Amino acid sequence: MLILSSIIIAQDKGYTGGIQFKGMIASNYFNGGTDEIGSDSIFIENSQKFGYVFGMTIRKKFTKSLAVESGLRFVQRNYNTKVDSTFSNYSSSLDYRIIAYEIPFKGLITLKASKNSQFVAALGVQLDLYPSDVFTGDYEWQVEVRRKSWIQGSFLANIGWEINPSDLGTFYGGFSFNRPFTDPFAAIVGEYNTNVGVVNTKLNGVYLSLDLRYYFETKNTKK
Repeated sequence: MLILSSIIIAQDKGYTGGIQFKGMIASNYFNGGTDEIGSDSIFIENSQKFGYVFGMTIRKKFTKSLAVESGLRFVQRNYNTKVDSTFSNYSSSLDYRIIAYEIPFKGLITLKASKNSQFVAALGVQLDLYPSDVFTGDYEWQVEVRRKSWIQGSFLANIGWEINPSDLGTFYGGFSFNRPFTDPFAAIVGEYNTNVGVVNTKLNGVYLSLDLRYYFETKNTKK
């Protein structure tokens, strides 16, 4: 209700508000898929799984082609760590999630495609807020994910296409890319219930996503 109220107030002040959902796509091409680390006695595989982003977005247009956009989004990254130990002849698969909040700041360029549609490209940065560290384990192995800092930053880019049929708002579909400025997490893998890490690896937090949005119909306050 608070998010919807904020969007309505923004609409009255000449902004366009909407809602957004992004489904993360794991991709090794962008270093956001699987990371493998091996030694003589242990093999570690960190994999980023399907995650999602959901939140509100607010756009302010300055001309027909130029605009800025911001918002507030909830993020859930899902990971799996596989541990194969040749020393103990044991393998483990540990799933865990990393929660964050994003506050983006982007500049947009729009190019008219047809009477009721346009192409959109955007670049920007965002604040990433990580509320806590993460811990998971079983009776043999554990993974502790430590934040580098509770507040960090990322580079953003997205490209898409939007259509705005009369009196029905605006529908947007495209792809977004998110790359943190530095590796936001360190994953420490070790034997369960010990303070000694066998392997210390970085999780870069990079993700490519399918980006879906809906912008509410802009109110005309002019008399």
